[in-house]
Amino acid sequence: MKKLLLFTLLAAVLARPDLSLAANARDYIPLPSGTFLFCTYFKHISANTLFSNGKKVSNDFNLNANIGIFRPVYYTTIGSALYGDGGLTVDPQALILFGEQHLDGAAVGTANLSDSGLADSTVLATFWFVNAPKEKFWVGFSPYITLPIGHYNKNRTFNMGNNRWAFKPELGIVKGLGDRFYADFIVNGEFYTDNDDFYTGATHVKKSQDPVLGIETHLSYDVTKQWYISLDYFYNYGGETKIAGVRQNDSMSNHGLGASLFWMVGTNNQFMIEYRNDFSVKSGAGTDTFGARWAYFF
Repeated sequence: MKKLLLFTLLAAVLARPDLSLAANARDYIPLPSGTFLFCTYFKHISANTLFSNGKKVSNDFNLNANIGIFRPVYYTTIGSALYGDGGLTVDPQALILFGEQHLDGAAVGTANLSDSGLADSTVLATFWFVNAPKEKFWVGFSPYITLPIGHYNKNRTFNMGNNRWAFKPELGIVKGLGDRFYADFIVNGEFYTDNDDFYTGATHVKKSQDPVLGIETHLSYDVTKQWYISLDYFYNYGGETKIAGVRQNDSMSNHGLGASLFWMVGTNNQFMIEYRNDFSVKSGAGTDTFGARWAYFF
């Protein structure tokens, strides 16, 4: 049972919405209609502590994951906003995830805990029903749909894919403060269908998960016209899993802090580097995440 709990917690690490789908500062400021944006991301995730219900259950393992994301985005205006003169902007897009993950250590013995390939990917669009650039005020609503297309071996517990659908409605608010400061507040909830083919090491059962509530804040500052920095806070709550109808007592109440640096190169390229530490974890891995992003506008 202890090993099953360990595998269950670890299998949820890459499924957490804050790791692959968290926003960055100013993501909820729309670009002009007709703009095409192409982003590529790289995230390196590592952890060596694991928690369940507020208690450390293992520090004798080594988790490493490298995740890449392709993200094409197109901005268009489809009508008038409810507030503001910027128009009702929409940005249909996709997040295509791939990578590899590996776990070893005495806590998992000789189990083969590694996988690589395509991960579950996401389609979404943000609808800016408040778009007031003159007032530096924006509010957008984003419905996410995560597709169960990632690599999934039904005879293994540790997979890139999760063999389930996920649906995440999200609301993002950005307000400019003075000439250089911006404040972002984002709230979301993620809902999951069941995985009817979860492997426990001996048999296949149904795995279900409660919804996860997520909150993000980003405070960013323009150092120059080409550079800005951001301090980032993340919180996730809920998400307890059930395996074969038995609750695993692994509900999250997890906090993370991060910092990001953005800079423009010319008029069409933006680069970003970021770091995040999950400093307070009730259930799951205490992860460190290093990330980079290249965005091209045309």
